[in-house]
Amino acid sequence: MSTPVKEYITENIKTAINAITVANGFNQDLTAVRSRRNDFSDITPKDKTVLVKQLDPDKPQEQAYSTIEWVQFYALMAIVLDDDDETASIDTRINQVEADIHKKIREDPKRNNNAIDTELLPTVQFSDDKGFTGISVNIAVRYRVKENDPYTKA
Repeated sequence: MSTPVKEYITENIKTAINAITVANGFNQDLTAVRSRRNDFSDITPKDKTVLVKQLDPDKPQEQAYSTIEWVQFYALMAIVLDDDDETASIDTRINQVEADIHKKIREDPKRNNNAIDTELLPTVQFSDDKGFTGISVNIAVRYRVKENDPYTKA
């Protein structure tokens, strides 16, 4: 079975997030997950879990001959739980998670040569009535495939 270029990019992002560890010089160990369900019911929220969510793509107006260029948007939703045992403020912890993700994502903007570039977009903090807090680090990945073949990069 063939793998679409978009899937290679998404897996590269997941692998990058999983490489955010204290041993690699970051502030914490993060764990990336991809949901098998649209409602995320298969995901149990845990501190320092990053849900890699693929959003709707966009297609620029200008296209090169015999290729299609896409902008694929992602929300990297990092869960940072309130915890009475933590000494740092929730804002400090969220800022560290955001900075670690930004740093790691920008290390390979071409997503292992499957993309043209990766752009950092504005982040959004979130919380709910169950005590779940965190930050959505939003990115846009620009990539190109052959016009009639989403499995082959162009």
